[in-house]
Amino acid sequence: MMRAMVVDDELLVVEQVNRMLVHAGVSVIGCCVNPHEALGMAQALKPDVLFLDIEMPELSGLEIAERVYADKLDMEVVFITAYNQYAIDAFRVNALDYLLKPLMEEELQRTLERIENRRPHLGDVGGSGGQRRVVAELFGKFTLYLDSGLEPIRWVTAKCAELLAYMLLQPPEKEVSKWELFEALWPAQNAEKAGINLRSTVSRINKTLRDGGSAMSLASVKNGYRLVLSGEAPAVDASEMELFVLDAVEPAPDNLVHVEQLVHRCSQPFLQEFDGAWCEPYRKQYRHYFLNLGRKLLLYYESTEVEPLKVLRLADLLVEHDPYDETLREAALELHHRLGGSQRATAYYEAYTELIRTELGALPGDKLTSLLRSLTE
Repeated sequence: MMRAMVVDDELLVVEQVNRMLVHAGVSVIGCCVNPHEALGMAQALKPDVLFLDIEMPELSGLEIAERVYADKLDMEVVFITAYNQYAIDAFRVNALDYLLKPLMEEELQRTLERIENRRPHLGDVGGSGGQRRVVAELFGKFTLYLDSGLEPIRWVTAKCAELLAYMLLQPPEKEVSKWELFEALWPAQNAEKAGINLRSTVSRINKTLRDGGSAMSLASVKNGYRLVLSGEAPAVDASEMELFVLDAVEPAPDNLVHVEQLVHRCSQPFLQEFDGAWCEPYRKQYRHYFLNLGRKLLLYYESTEVEPLKVLRLADLLVEHDPYDETLREAALELHHRLGGSQRATAYYEAYTELIRTELGALPGDKLTSLLRSLTE
């Protein structure tokens, strides 16, 4: 399978290219938004192809490509640019291809075929013989991407999305009783009406999945339903987060980009658009997982030479999810002091003091207060 790395200083572009490559059957082994880190990451990960934005602050994609070829790294370079005029420069540094923003699926597919022709050992990429993953995102708005396209599935009703999300959170092949589904999704209805709604919703889900070219379905069993998977199981962000936490994975140079992406992706509200009571235990559980992995990443940043503003962004992100955790506040306070001195640190402390006085009728802990005193004396 082809292995790719994506470099662009715009996170949204990185995520879009990453998603397009995954749907084309490519393994994205690394993403980078800091051009200064790109070359070292490429040297460590050794991708088959490096997708490079040309226009980046301080260090352009053209300069990175020149270093790639000067260092004789065995990888293809494909430029991503919003401007046609860079084409000549792209080929001057021996790039395989260049793609114009916004990326089109057809253009990307042609580029991947060119790479395969240059590197026949990679096998089929995105063709009829290659299997593409089904991707489900439960953080933020629930979305499901099927084999047949880059656009998420459009559900006939909101209950279709909610029922499938519920089933994706169950253990593989688990049979879920209709009574459990009644209680979760139609708690105010009697059994007869809930049963009619359940059967109708299942039928609509299965038709939508079939129309999208997926072999996944909800199958009727004796007293309920189970999710039937065909081939590779869906890639579910919640499952990936859970595995990282339960397997006690620690951030390290070889998985850092993956951990950073996972923390960023999973910082959105879990099951955002659903208001059923069944969601609350899952929200608590995955908030715990997110904070667990986020704190590990913060500790890793603090133990390595990471740019302070990047560390502060992560600390602030974690504080949004746990605003009264004073260990996180201590880390943020020190970073504010490093970046802006005593005045900025004091302003941050005073804003937090006002927050907990208003919402909790409390004052900051002694440790945080002592830290401010030691930083500003």
